[in-house]
Amino acid sequence: MELTFDEKRILGGEDGDVLRKSMELLIAIGEAFDAPRMIDVNSVHITSVALNTLREAGKGLIEKIANSGARFKVFTTVNPLATDYTQWEVLGISKEELLKQLEVVDTMRKTGAILCHTCTPYLVGNIPRFGEHIAWGEASAVIFANSVLGARTNPEGGPSGLASALTGRTPLYGLHLEENRVGQFIIRVNTALREPTEYGALVLFGGRVHKELIPVFVNLPQGINWDALKMMSAILHSVSSAKMFHAVGITPEAKTEEQALGGKKAVDVIDFGKKELEKAIQSLDQATKADVDLVYLGCPHCSINEIREIVKEVNGRKVNSNVSLWVSTSLPVKALADRMGFSEVIEQAGGKIISETCPVLFTNQTIRNLGFQSLTTNSADMAFVFPMVHGLKAHFGRLGQCINAAVSGTWE
Repeated sequence: MELTFDEKRILGGEDGDVLRKSMELLIAIGEAFDAPRMIDVNSVHITSVALNTLREAGKGLIEKIANSGARFKVFTTVNPLATDYTQWEVLGISKEELLKQLEVVDTMRKTGAILCHTCTPYLVGNIPRFGEHIAWGEASAVIFANSVLGARTNPEGGPSGLASALTGRTPLYGLHLEENRVGQFIIRVNTALREPTEYGALVLFGGRVHKELIPVFVNLPQGINWDALKMMSAILHSVSSAKMFHAVGITPEAKTEEQALGGKKAVDVIDFGKKELEKAIQSLDQATKADVDLVYLGCPHCSINEIREIVKEVNGRKVNSNVSLWVSTSLPVKALADRMGFSEVIEQAGGKIISETCPVLFTNQTIRNLGFQSLTTNSADMAFVFPMVHGLKAHFGRLGQCINAAVSGTWE
């Protein structure tokens, strides 16, 4: 790889051993993918800070960075924790686990990370511009950045994300290159999609058809909001190896179908209608028992608009005594929900707003201790991933169905 004077200086150890090793890692990745050089990044999102993904080796690495005196060079946000540390007892987290997680939080603070602890950094101030090169982890955020914001990032692991945060560099390969961002097959949407759940089902269907190709969605409404695009981004990484999609007339690099395809012919054209929509939803609704015990909303973390929609559904109703209703979001969005009175409405109904965490990051023991037998959610990604991680089957459906189930205790 061609290195600049500064990169050679860092590689020579003049900025310390931690930065030298960071540069060595980035060079090794770059050479593995035939990257010709490094590029500057001004935005990083670190993926692994929860205990069960970080583990002792990762925890030790972050501590070594902090203790060396090295600090992040660029604006760096971080992913969710393994608990909401203001409600850890309610979530079934042991005190020992809590204290270990807080050690990680304190260490990340020393490095200069922004402690937002969310999978939606673009909702709390980490918003790269169109065409900007960034280094993000968290698969759903990577896809959102590439597809919706038009930024350019490969999916970074924990060590490479840390290395980019420390050096402000990443190798030039993959989705940083224009030719690798071209759509390859078309999905024509021939039915009205009414809410984010249905957009998640659309990508669930499309991502399964050609698992290694970038999909191009045609006929989506121009008024589609970020909540729907967020749901689309979340499920794509679970059912496909593609790290971006195009929505014609909506995403920045797809003003036209021709632009989305890079002037080439689509390898396939697929129709998505009402029958395909319902089939996709039913494919994730796999729990066999009608009884409901955990209704989870907020994968990826809820926006304030999504919380507003939840409030409309629960206002004046009561959650069944046998059901836990969890609404998950980032700490800044929860603060806004508190101010708007949304949190109070949800709590009066018997639900809880939790922040900075995700139950996918809980240990299996924690889920068993809570006694949950199934999951009910409006997130295609959560309905897909949670059963694989925790072995519990899911009910998947629209927001209204989920709230009705929380109130009745039964899935219909």
